Amino acid sequence: MNRVVDRRSASCWLTLCLCACLLPLQVQGADTAEHHEPTVENQVSPAERLERMSEAVRWLSYEGTLVYLHQNQLETLSLDHRVKDGEVEERLIALSGPIRAVARGKDRVNCVLTDGQPISVEHQGGGRFLDTEGIDPEALQAHYSVEYLGHARIAGRETDVVGIIPKDDLRYGYRFHIDRDTALPLKSDLIDRHLEPLEQLMFTSITLNAPAAPETKRAVQSVRSVRAAPATTPSSHWRFEPMPAGFELVMQHRIEQADDSLVEHFLFTDRLSSYSIYIEPASENGLEGGANIGSVHAAGRRVADYQIIAVGEVPLITVESAIASVHRAPSSTQ
Repeated sequence: MNRVVDRRSASCWLTLCLCACLLPLQVQGADTAEHHEPTVENQVSPAERLERMSEAVRWLSYEGTLVYLHQNQLETLSLDHRVKDGEVEERLIALSGPIRAVARGKDRVNCVLTDGQPISVEHQGGGRFLDTEGIDPEALQAHYSVEYLGHARIAGRETDVVGIIPKDDLRYGYRFHIDRDTALPLKSDLIDRHLEPLEQLMFTSITLNAPAAPETKRAVQSVRSVRAAPATTPSSHWRFEPMPAGFELVMQHRIEQADDSLVEHFLFTDRLSSYSIYIEPASENGLEGGANIGSVHAAGRRVADYQIIAVGEVPLITVESAIASVHRAPSSTQ
């Protein structure tokens, strides 16, 4: 999971968290999926299609041009994804609008925002642009349905469409157009429970590079996703009850700032969607209420002398519920 380095205010935390959440794969092309059952010779379960997709994203090297549709804005992007010596390197550059770039290596994410200012973010595995790591259909059954939705042509290639559809309004799902030859997701829609797209990303052209060697595949496959991380309990005096339905705490750590203050970070997931809660000493410019950039929502409030922010690619109601659940444990239980 990404964590921000050397930030001093809640507003900085929000900016960087939104940057880190900027581009999981998700855009509507002219082609609409045809809702037919797969033919007998191509009858593969939706779960198996998702497994093949995650494996392809994990070790294939490719580059291409994409279009990204969000909030009625259309952007063109260039993505270069390479696997070398068991490590994944990615570079994403905006080809339209203000200059923006994101590059991910072994243990850092480097961002250049619209004002030209660079931001450096540490991350610990996973978190790739096509974020399919750790998707387990069986673990999602309580809050999502996984369905075959038909087939469509994307970037001149035949794809099968699989939906991970949320059962309530506390989470988003995905609709993946999975290439029949490579299993790469050539188009992805971030959707609500009614299958309405919120953000969409689609390859308009894609080139596959030389496949990774078997030993490289094994090394890359060892990456662990937070979606599969075991649930844990808070080790600090902060408690989160009740959590939004289906979400569990899976990670927590403290980050020391340049001014010797501490920021506590807690990560929650329902095994597909996730949000983070950051707790730091209160400041004058702390976030109060809700905010969003596209599908990434944040909510903040002050508790005593602390600023609390919840942020994630989840609906506003989810981060509002998360922020309302935060309280300090009674002294007898600390």
